[in-house]
Amino acid sequence: MRLFGEDADGALALDGYLRDAYHEAEVFSDLLKQRVQGAGFFKTLLLRRLGSSIEAGRRTVRKLLGLDPETGEEDDEEDEEPENGEDRAPMAPADFKNFTDPEKRSLARCLQLLDQGGNRDPKLEAVTGYLLGERNDALGSWINKGCILFSQYYDTARWFGFELAKRPEFSHLDIGLYAGSNRSGFWRGGDFQRCDRNDLKQRVRTGELTLLLGTDAASEGLNLQRLGTLINIDLPWNPTRLEQRKGRIQRIGQIRSEVWVANLRYRDSVEDKVHRVLAQRLEAIHRIFGQIPDTLEDVWVKIAQNDEESARQLIERAAHTRNPFDKKYSKVEDADWETCTTVLNPIRVREILSSPW
Repeated sequence: MRLFGEDADGALALDGYLRDAYHEAEVFSDLLKQRVQGAGFFKTLLLRRLGSSIEAGRRTVRKLLGLDPETGEEDDEEDEEPENGEDRAPMAPADFKNFTDPEKRSLARCLQLLDQGGNRDPKLEAVTGYLLGERNDALGSWINKGCILFSQYYDTARWFGFELAKRPEFSHLDIGLYAGSNRSGFWRGGDFQRCDRNDLKQRVRTGELTLLLGTDAASEGLNLQRLGTLINIDLPWNPTRLEQRKGRIQRIGQIRSEVWVANLRYRDSVEDKVHRVLAQRLEAIHRIFGQIPDTLEDVWVKIAQNDEESARQLIERAAHTRNPFDKKYSKVEDADWETCTTVLNPIRVREILSSPW
């Protein structure tokens, strides 16, 4: 496997309107923290949504301001529920409706900045660059090898699909969307058509579909070894989820000797800081996925609160925490097997050996 975007220079620049909107979201969250218990966890969620895509950020802020009607479609796609902790006390619904005037002004400034950006999303440009081979000219186009793009948010995955489908470079392709709750489908000629998820899987197996977007509904139980590349639009709470995503293409039947994986994140965002702290402690982040506890939400919250020292301590404890199953079964204890009549009863052994085939 070859990883892209892992070093310090691999993070995308968080500049211009997006940087200012991200900062304004931090200002709003700090205002909320002054009166609401558990606002640290909410800040993490908000910043992760802004860091996922400009569309996810806009939708979140509009909902907080009461500007978007309820559509009945959740933005999260099978994301894990956090466990309660000191920074995650339940917040009453009124906390997200009865904002103070300073909080409303901060949210309005954030939305104004995001609207200024239109559909100019640096992550979308990075994805296009990888797919067309412009970010790694020597290696060529990723689309020729087949590619799946993952996001933990349905609205991010769907928006990326719409935007890619509108570009002339991809007009000749069908672009699939693999999601839960009967929301799967594909774009053809710019139009989206619903279809069954099994249809998408079959088309990938036959090589008819070479570009697929997936939420984490596609990260388990799905064989996509016909595809040779993967792009993580955002990074999930759970490090092992990245291993599950990669496992969709890096499995028995993969015809390529090497698969390519790119992780997208904004420099100095919450995602980038968590990635950096994990990588510094454990050398290469991709080597430790699956070897640490699945629940690292507290690390994200501490990073969002600019408390990197506490985050490092959490990671240090996690790195020395053994899986209970591994602790119980990774060693063989001495036993007096020679006198164990259940295992070595000579009469029973004779009966078994004397039995006809």
